[in-house]
Amino acid sequence: NIRAMFSQVPGVAGKVYNVALGNRFTVNELYSILKEYTGSDKDPIYRDPRKGDVRDSLADISKARAFLGYDPNIEMREGLKITLDWSKERFGPKVNQ
Repeated sequence: NIRAMFSQVPGVAGKVYNVALGNRFTVNELYSILKEYTGSDKDPIYRDPRKGDVRDSLADISKARAFLGYDPNIEMREGLKITLDWSKERFGPKVNQ
């Protein structure tokens, strides 16, 4: 966001950019990591798919790389850990629940 805000590159303003890792992760992988980090014993609850559900998603970060020089340098696991630690510090231990 900051790179986009201060960019002097013509044509950058007013565009939409994916800011992500550019890797594919399943919701199950995400859930498993969050479960591990929070110490939760809760299993996921699976329901029938709903109209409009996205089965597979992969953020294309090529435009952010090309126009903003964006290059992610934190992997998903580390980023989730940083985010959870920040949330616990700010909101307290109930973040784990």
